[in-house]
Amino acid sequence: MTQHPSLRYSGRIAAFDIARGLAVLGMIAAHIGPEREGIMGWLMAVPDGRSSILFAMLAGVSLAIITGRNVPYTGVEFLQAKIRIFTRAALLLVISGVLALMNDIVALILAYYAVWFILAIPFLRWRPSRLFIAAGLSWVIGPLIAIYLPVFFQKAGMDTMGDASDFILDTMLTGTYVGVIYMGFVLAGLGIGRLDITRRSVPMTLTPIGLSLAIVGYGTAFLLSDSTEESWKYIDDGGYTGAWTDGWQTDGMGPDWYPDVTFPPVTDYLHAEPHSGTILEAIGSGGTAIAIIGILLLGGPFLGTLLYPIGAVGAMSLTAYSTHIVAVWAIPALVFPESMAPLLWHLLTTMIVCSLWKFFIGRGPLEWLLYRVSQKAARIIPEPSGNPQLSPPRL
Repeated sequence: MTQHPSLRYSGRIAAFDIARGLAVLGMIAAHIGPEREGIMGWLMAVPDGRSSILFAMLAGVSLAIITGRNVPYTGVEFLQAKIRIFTRAALLLVISGVLALMNDIVALILAYYAVWFILAIPFLRWRPSRLFIAAGLSWVIGPLIAIYLPVFFQKAGMDTMGDASDFILDTMLTGTYVGVIYMGFVLAGLGIGRLDITRRSVPMTLTPIGLSLAIVGYGTAFLLSDSTEESWKYIDDGGYTGAWTDGWQTDGMGPDWYPDVTFPPVTDYLHAEPHSGTILEAIGSGGTAIAIIGILLLGGPFLGTLLYPIGAVGAMSLTAYSTHIVAVWAIPALVFPESMAPLLWHLLTTMIVCSLWKFFIGRGPLEWLLYRVSQKAARIIPEPSGNPQLSPPRL
């Protein structure tokens, strides 16, 4: 049954801004932090992998907001929303390309983000229940696809590395952010954004479900850690799946496959290491992201005031994320620092600048660019016959 538009929740949701701010600050900490040693090292390891997964889930929430929140748009409004999504995805690819020119350290997420936006379009009309089921299937089936499908390609002699399809393979199967898994986080976020978050029962349900999933994922990995510790290995610093240690060699330019590559044993995947692409990591980290969103929604508008600096970072997350890539390129002291000082200064500066910008100016510069261009691209003028017509974009 279709809900009336008057039931649509409105306004800027502080909880989503704070969650997005935590995700961005977490990715900054993962990229700039010093060597992980002792208790501080353990704390610094917490954002690894989890921040990008929370960021992906919030991408789904953003898609829900763009397309009507808990009451999806229809007709011309829905067409306009889809055009805005396409336009934002195209701009994200451009921004990612510019940042890639000055970066060879950080695994950029923006190009992946753009692809997830496009791939989520067929799911925009789905009910929350179907979206959550699809997300769960992605967390379970996605890792298996990412593990075995590339091996099948290689055994079949399908070498696509270096041509136009390399981008598709990287974003969906072989990259740091594996699309067949991360789409599950996007769909879960889309499902959350489709719920009526003004009802107290929504965050009170999301929080225990998220915590339960986190316990199942990480708890199972912990219990099985002794049996899999020896089999788990990383390939360089990318956090790629350990089973490929018998399948590829790396020379810094991407994977080169041995002709006798074999399917990896299941025991290599009974863990939840960051960026490992396992079922247990997807369940544990996905549950953590859901729990964080649920807890922040429970906090209500009060948290928006209490955690204003973090929310300000989330409100201009694209600008904050892009700026830290530029900073890593321009300031050598931020690259593999020996102490916490460079990271702490960067985090503090980011929160202060974002807070002042949001308070006095409002929308961040890159956020303003995406908003203005996507709005112009989606401008539609009805013809005299009543049929909608796209007007030429004017910037």
